[in-house]
Amino acid sequence: MKKIGGINFILGVLVGAAMFGGSVAAAATGIIAQPKTAAVVIDGQAVDLKGFIIRGNHYFQLRDLDEKLIPSGKDFSIVWDGTGNRVIIDTSRNYDPNEQYAASVTTSPSQAPAVTIDEMRDEIIKLSNAERIKAGLPELAALPALMDSAQAKAQDFKDSKYYGHTSPVYGTFSSMIRSFVPEAKAVGENIAACSKTPSDAFTAWTESPPHYDNILGQKFSHIGVGVIEGVNGGYWFSVQFAQIT
Repeated sequence: MKKIGGINFILGVLVGAAMFGGSVAAAATGIIAQPKTAAVVIDGQAVDLKGFIIRGNHYFQLRDLDEKLIPSGKDFSIVWDGTGNRVIIDTSRNYDPNEQYAASVTTSPSQAPAVTIDEMRDEIIKLSNAERIKAGLPELAALPALMDSAQAKAQDFKDSKYYGHTSPVYGTFSSMIRSFVPEAKAVGENIAACSKTPSDAFTAWTESPPHYDNILGQKFSHIGVGVIEGVNGGYWFSVQFAQIT
């Protein structure tokens, strides 16, 4: 048994356990073993490994670790990655109970790649233009200066700890847009807080008439999008619209 980061990891053979209903294993002593599949990273490659939770400890069976990855009798480093909520195994280093490990992990095919802020900004633009096309309206063009304005607004939400169309730093959204894009005529803004994905934020806007009117604004010709990571896996979104002729 190796105790890492306050959590016991037992790599061994479970004895006296029998499966019941495919969900709970129980030994004759009455000890409950809850089946648990966890991500395990072996030499930088993430794999799923079946194990059990018993009395708060996560148990794996050594026989379930492929001998090609962990040769029989070979010592190896094993640590708990609290950020990724997974076990990190590295057969190139010996076990060190004091080791603090941050691994470069290869994403397995079953894991979705991380989405970047720029990709989220592009997604909002694609969703907006798809909605406009359905309504027979011309697409909005991304304007670099307006993109900068919207990103500054999203960042301002986080930095100034507020949520609204009037910024304590930049003033009203209309004055802010025109400070970045002086040639802007008609302007508009949609904002969202704590949305998990661009699609979540966009769906909320389409269900709100004032926000949906901005998306389908016939006067608007350009769009800018700002996204910043917030808390608890959510994001701040700012979408700014402008008429430029």
